[in-house]
Amino acid sequence: MSTRFDNRFEGKVALLTGSAATNKDELMGFGGATVWRFLEEGGKGVVITDVQDEVGEKSAQLLRDAGHDAIYMHLDVTEEDEWTAVVDATMKHFGRLDILVNIAGILDPKSILDIEPAVWKKTMEISTVGIFLGTRAVAGPMEKSGGGSIINLASMAAKQGSGSYGSAYSFSRGGMLNFSMSAALQLSSLGIRVNTIMPGWVHTPFTDYLYSDPVQSKFRTDRVPLGRWGKPEDIAGGILFLASDDASYMTGAELLMDGGVSAGSVRPSNPKGDD
Repeated sequence: MSTRFDNRFEGKVALLTGSAATNKDELMGFGGATVWRFLEEGGKGVVITDVQDEVGEKSAQLLRDAGHDAIYMHLDVTEEDEWTAVVDATMKHFGRLDILVNIAGILDPKSILDIEPAVWKKTMEISTVGIFLGTRAVAGPMEKSGGGSIINLASMAAKQGSGSYGSAYSFSRGGMLNFSMSAALQLSSLGIRVNTIMPGWVHTPFTDYLYSDPVQSKFRTDRVPLGRWGKPEDIAGGILFLASDDASYMTGAELLMDGGVSAGSVRPSNPKGDD
């Protein structure tokens, strides 16, 4: 059925990090839900990147089998040379780059007192160093393409403290918000917009261990005013809005998509002590 979004990304190319899971028959992440809609709404092509090479290659093949132009490349977002290789390959294959969606991230499972410094550093580096290197890598090609949109996936945790675990995660996601504002100011003259999305609890491969635990899943559902976990498609809608011309006057903004969790101030204690 035709919609007003049919061709809003005509001729555009998107690059997504942490986006290997795109199989519609399995549990998808934010990237998977985004790439399908992006291509179905006229996108010229996508570059899927991740460190899960087998999953990523299969995902790109699924997209190609459906008639779309898609490539997969390995990308450790903390490595500058790998960013250079991915962006160079994108420009060689497609001749342009319009959208970057930074999704890559990891969780830290321990408290401030218990977490290993190496895990803390890795959590910080993937979230903050990763989007820094990615922004630098795509700025020139985006300017040559006529401008572009960078969307950074942070979290509602960016605005909250952590009670028993996840302090590195929430700290790093808060840093993403500030970086995005600086990047929005500094790249505006190049025609590049930079915005952030703060998802709440969404059922993806990243959070499946919580969703699959009846106690943890119910605890979170009970805290969501809309009464359910989010779906990857929910967040994809926000990503594609910020990537599109519908958001042409938005930069340096934060889009909260948490089902209303952050609107409340009273939080019951977690039955297992986790946030």
